[in-house]
Amino acid sequence: MPGTGTAEFDLDDQRAERAPRPLRSVRSFRVGEVGCKVNQWEGQWLREGLVALGLEESSEQELADLFVVNSCSVTGSGGSKSRHMIRRLVRQNPGARVIVTGCYAVSDEEVCRNLPGVVAVFGNEDKDAIVPWVAREILGMDGPLPDLPRGISRFQGHTRAFVKIQDGCRDHCTFCIIPSLRGAIRSRSQEDLLEELRRLVACGYKEVVFTGVHLGYFGWDLDEDDALIRLLRAARTVDGLERVKLSSIEVHEITEELVQLFAEDPFYLPHFHLPLQAGCDRTLRRMRRKYSTERFRSAVRRLRAAIPDPCITTDVIVGFPGETDEDFDASFAFCREMSFAKMHIFPYSVREGTPAAEYAGKVAPEAIKDRKGRLAALDDVMADHYRRAHLDRVAPTLIEDRPGHSGSLTGLTDRFLRVDLDGPDALRGRIVPVRLEAVEGDRLRGRLATGEAAS
Repeated sequence: MPGTGTAEFDLDDQRAERAPRPLRSVRSFRVGEVGCKVNQWEGQWLREGLVALGLEESSEQELADLFVVNSCSVTGSGGSKSRHMIRRLVRQNPGARVIVTGCYAVSDEEVCRNLPGVVAVFGNEDKDAIVPWVAREILGMDGPLPDLPRGISRFQGHTRAFVKIQDGCRDHCTFCIIPSLRGAIRSRSQEDLLEELRRLVACGYKEVVFTGVHLGYFGWDLDEDDALIRLLRAARTVDGLERVKLSSIEVHEITEELVQLFAEDPFYLPHFHLPLQAGCDRTLRRMRRKYSTERFRSAVRRLRAAIPDPCITTDVIVGFPGETDEDFDASFAFCREMSFAKMHIFPYSVREGTPAAEYAGKVAPEAIKDRKGRLAALDDVMADHYRRAHLDRVAPTLIEDRPGHSGSLTGLTDRFLRVDLDGPDALRGRIVPVRLEAVEGDRLRGRLATGEAAS
């Protein structure tokens, strides 16, 4: 497949000032990620693999000899950010080598090969070859390699850890290029995943987020029925793990068993990210989505009937080719009816090679801007309503950090609400009860509620 080879560095006159250092001089590295939670997990996995080779990870303030960039191409901006990151890293670290992988490395392989400093390009299905390639080609190692990690043991810079459980998608929505970039469905074994959870708990993590390109396809390639439910139940047996969340799930994959699991046990966090993309049946059909608005509505009603005030968030695309004013009005009305806690709103981005790229009826940029603005205003109202609905409740909250100069700690409740509170640094990484007392902009203000039960 494209993007699975390596590109040797070309020492021409134009790049002489960026000529790589001698191979044996490579001692430090950094990994950069652009895009999704899957890329972030993979970035951490690559870090741990490079450390296993004896390389030292440098800080943002230090020079590095080697960079691995895990790129994105889900939208045009993802590719632009990836190129910008590569150029910036080489500019700040003259002579550094750069390895590019990820979706942009597949969608625009030739562009990646010709970026300054790039010595190799790896496709998504060949990421497990990156660390051995570095060992042989960059470090000149001979003989057996050291044991390389099959998963991660920490999640740098986070108090919750993302755990990638699968890769690949087979849905081929007409706007989406990811199935052709990510390759076939590939699921990790439950045994490997449970071992990873134990390592993360041993490093102090209390909460994990199961992530993947399409979680509902976990286990399909292994011919395992109900693989996601069985993994969720197995995670419950890991000593020291206190909370598990799904990064996203499609509405047609919400089964009665899954609803019951989340309704009965607070171990499973009631935050459901349900990608809608459009609240208009005509647009959904043209997007080749697997549900109607009625099926989406039914799934949301089932969740809300079984679980008190679940946090339901979504993705919405505006300006899909052929979307009329009437189509958008229908989508707007449906979003308002669903009363989402948060909407991620994206202007349609043309992805060459997808059916939608050839559709007629391109929406004017000014219309897209107007529609995005209207949905953003609705999102503000709905999000504020959801926050206020939780005032004067006690919520189990994972304390994350003390950002900026506010002096306050910040954390996320079980329903994915951001809350600030006063307290000691010792609370970081712990799940504690917090009484939610006030709304302050896009977050809540709370206080430690030791001894009070969650409500």
